[in-house]
Amino acid sequence: MNRHHARSRGLKTMALLLAVAGIAGAAADKAAPQGSVTLAYKLAPGATLAYKQSGSQTQDMDMMGQTMSTVSTSSMDLTLKGKGPKDGNLLIGVTIDAMTLNVQSPQGDITPDLSGVLGKSFDLVLSPLGKELDVSGAAAFTVDMGQAGRRDLTSNFQGFFPDLPDHAVKVGDTWPSEDNIVQKSDAGDVHISLKNENTFDGFETIDGRECARVKAVIKGTLSGALNQGGVSVALDAKLEGTQTWHFAVKDGVFVKAEMKATMGGVISIESMSMTIGFSGEQLSTTALVKK
Repeated sequence: MNRHHARSRGLKTMALLLAVAGIAGAAADKAAPQGSVTLAYKLAPGATLAYKQSGSQTQDMDMMGQTMSTVSTSSMDLTLKGKGPKDGNLLIGVTIDAMTLNVQSPQGDITPDLSGVLGKSFDLVLSPLGKELDVSGAAAFTVDMGQAGRRDLTSNFQGFFPDLPDHAVKVGDTWPSEDNIVQKSDAGDVHISLKNENTFDGFETIDGRECARVKAVIKGTLSGALNQGGVSVALDAKLEGTQTWHFAVKDGVFVKAEMKATMGGVISIESMSMTIGFSGEQLSTTALVKK
């Protein structure tokens, strides 16, 4: 493989990888202070919740004086079913009811065959405060992204639920949270580390549910060492964004979230002594829906 062909294949693959890299209540020991609320996830055995998630990502790479733009869109419909407690946490059955994914780039469009994951189910373990303790069952479901390799779906669920505070909160209170997401593919792993500053912004009624409205400021990093076609590339980027999410106080249910973020960084190809800049924007929404 000559140097130009290897470099071209590596850059095309990197663009596709970036395009798709692209989400029981415990009783308080003491009474909550006046005007404050205690938030905790609840899902009774046999109870079901349905969610629709959609997202888009635009990305521009500066390649030898030319801009290469990539646009990806995705959606996923899920049904969650309570399966009872597990070691003080919630055992939840997750079924993938529908899913779409499309990537448009100068090299053409990719719309992978997702029939192999539709209707599939796995078990997820969630803490009352919203930590996804075990999503390993999603690793059995993979999607073929062509030159970008085959990737599994665990990263789709590692940060699906917003994290709740471990104490009673009132309007105006803040708390930190973190999400560490690993997107695994044949080409290598991309690590996404997010630090969120959450603020209890107020109350809002959505579909008859009284919800805590939370506004979060997000800062994060993306890193990865990837290889395809003999070309090794390193990814180093930063991400900043905001998210507004709603949580039903009495029901203990995540109701919806809207997120907007920008990212920028560099792709390094050490063997060719090349550094390529890129920037992008990501939008996503997740909402509880009626079936």
